[in-house]
Amino acid sequence: MTAELHTLTGAYALDAVSDVERAEFERHLGACAACRQEVAELRATGARLGVAASADPPPSL
Repeated sequence: MTAELHTLTGAYALDAVSDVERAEFERHLGACAACRQEVAELRATGARLGVAASADPPPSL
């Protein structure tokens, strides 16, 4: 993997990494509390954004 592991937190939180990157990053998470916290915060933010952006379809649909 060429990317610095710490730069993958956002992509990992959004499930936008390859299987190889995911496995390597998950090994890294076991030893890096800062990345674990950042991933948790990014996932929580993504969930809040998803709820905020949701809308009911118009009745004409």
